[in-house]
Amino acid sequence: MDELPRLTTQVLHGDYSPVNLLFDGDRLSAVIDFRPPDPFFIAYEVGRVAFYPNTVATTTDWLTTARTLIEAYVQANPAVADDDIRACARVALLQLLTSLYGVKQHYLKPGLFQDDLDEFWLVRHRTVRILLDHLADTDALLHDVTAHR
Repeated sequence: MDELPRLTTQVLHGDYSPVNLLFDGDRLSAVIDFRPPDPFFIAYEVGRVAFYPNTVATTTDWLTTARTLIEAYVQANPAVADDDIRACARVALLQLLTSLYGVKQHYLKPGLFQDDLDEFWLVRHRTVRILLDHLADTDALLHDVTAHR
């Protein structure tokens, strides 16, 4: 965390993930499950989407997918600070390492979708390992994206 730059905040969805996106064919038709609007780190939202655990842990081209998403984000939001983009993978990793989401559901109410919850934790664990093993790769990718703006 000491290596992170000063990060920018804006109002975010807070849980922008595939389970909260509704599609009509290939067209995004709705985003659901908005939390109350709350400013938070842009690097968090970008990193969480670009380095989504199910993508990182289950595909070999996750870096290409991340680049595509981040480049599209930068194109749509050209005012975003380079520091926010360069930090997004590390912020995503920190969130995965520190989040306790699912712990209450696992230990206080086991049984309800237990297999899904167990798979959720295994995918998160694999994602953490992959991101830790590829810190230099993600840093290089993000530096390259910001250098070519």
